[in-house]
Amino acid sequence: MLTFQPCTPESCAPLRNIGDLVSPHGCDTSIINMCCWQHLYKGHIAQYKGNVVLRFLHGNHHAYSLRFRPEMLRELLDVVEQDAAAHGDPLRIFGVNADIINYYLEADTTLRATFSEDYSDYVYARQALATLTGHKLQSKRNFLNRFRRNYPDYQYKPLDESDMQACLDLDKSWINKGIDLGHTDDEINERKTIKYVFEHWHKLSATGGTIYVDGQLVAFTYGAPINGNTFDVCVEKADTAFEGAYAVINNEFVNHLPPQYEWINREEDLGLPGLRQAKTTYHPAEKLHKYILVKSRES
Repeated sequence: MLTFQPCTPESCAPLRNIGDLVSPHGCDTSIINMCCWQHLYKGHIAQYKGNVVLRFLHGNHHAYSLRFRPEMLRELLDVVEQDAAAHGDPLRIFGVNADIINYYLEADTTLRATFSEDYSDYVYARQALATLTGHKLQSKRNFLNRFRRNYPDYQYKPLDESDMQACLDLDKSWINKGIDLGHTDDEINERKTIKYVFEHWHKLSATGGTIYVDGQLVAFTYGAPINGNTFDVCVEKADTAFEGAYAVINNEFVNHLPPQYEWINREEDLGLPGLRQAKTTYHPAEKLHKYILVKSRES
């Protein structure tokens, strides 16, 4: 009953205008992430009576994310459960935020909810990242000011096609700093996503920024909107030989985003201690929990 297509910028076009459909607002099922991670998670999209269903792999199992009309959720869950069963899987709904979870639990009382801090999104007030005011962000201001003192002629510019090879070179250098350990699967897969985004830049509505010092690229970042007021920062890379480069690309990029984006989603920490520390020190306004709803076959 569901006809799925692989996630591409074209097939995911319905996600750009979901109207009054109830929708999650985490980073993982945004258009840019569904498309650029398609090689790994095999993202697919289908429409059903005005609702939208995303399907992807979690491990070796199928999982789903829905954009739905509340009055149709019960019917939609039945249809999605049939699709899951056809693949030998129980019904799994991913990325369900706390403000919409009751729709599901009321539609199907057999669903069980769990979440992991490792996969909770870090969401920041755009104004806080733009100004870095207050005692909590003093250390970030210090890094930012140190970079500006050391490199007073640095240049910020929006990321475009002319920067992309330099960005790939910086990313390769960034990965190679851990050459003694070899390239991890995570690094290899992320590099594939960067190449995909660069190849489909305009179709994905991607926006990025760069920092140059004396003509050398020292940092870059990019992302795309999740919705009308939240922007997802997907990738941020910097040459750590330039102290404060991360602080400056973070600050400059946020200050150059359109003012409609009041919230900045900087994605998950995946349980990685260094990444968790880096995201926590910017003091998020919210840790956005993304619940997994599972219906057992015995239900």
